[in-house]
Amino acid sequence: MRRELAIKVDYLNSTHQESLRQLSNQRLRAPWAMDENEKLEHASILFPRSRQKEEEYGGNVFLSARGGYGQFLRRSTTFNDYHEKINTQETSEIIPQILEALRRGGLVEIVLEAKKPDEANGYQIPASSMIWKVGEGLKAFHDPIRVPRLPAEGGRTNPFFVEFYRTVATDMHGLEAHEHTAQVPNDVREEREKSFRTGELPILYCSPTMELGVDISELNAVNM
Repeated sequence: MRRELAIKVDYLNSTHQESLRQLSNQRLRAPWAMDENEKLEHASILFPRSRQKEEEYGGNVFLSARGGYGQFLRRSTTFNDYHEKINTQETSEIIPQILEALRRGGLVEIVLEAKKPDEANGYQIPASSMIWKVGEGLKAFHDPIRVPRLPAEGGRTNPFFVEFYRTVATDMHGLEAHEHTAQVPNDVREEREKSFRTGELPILYCSPTMELGVDISELNAVNM
């Protein structure tokens, strides 16, 4: 649910996001204001059932007995003390029961109640129930649903990003970059070229428009 953003928090609510966008446009100037064309991620809702054919996807999450989570529940290693083989019908009953237990414990909430007895409730995680902990960068996170079998030594971390977030990222506050493409208005492109020449704009992301004879004087590095 966390990975799929099935989280109950204002900042993933479309109404709250629109309010923030309006405040941003009123009180902030570029490049700090939110772009009117920027598409923001919204919270999804988890339903303990399969998605119906006539139903639009809409970004929501569906936990069916035949999906990855259902297969995880039926593995012999998931319930070590239960020696009977779990079938798909039983899995369909277990999934809502798990969500109900989590709801009673305050770890999930019903955000969309079922209108009929044979329908499923929609769930989200309250942001207040999540605990964030800093990792040491020595062992990669293991998702037992997506990766059933993990080597004995565990998953590997990416040493570049471990070092980046520990050291380099702290020195990059305020770093600004812009794009230089044919979709950018001509006057804006010229202003960005000027700022890039003087070093006021340290990074420019370009399409082949920059190859067409634009003079940048002293240029330290180009990544293709």
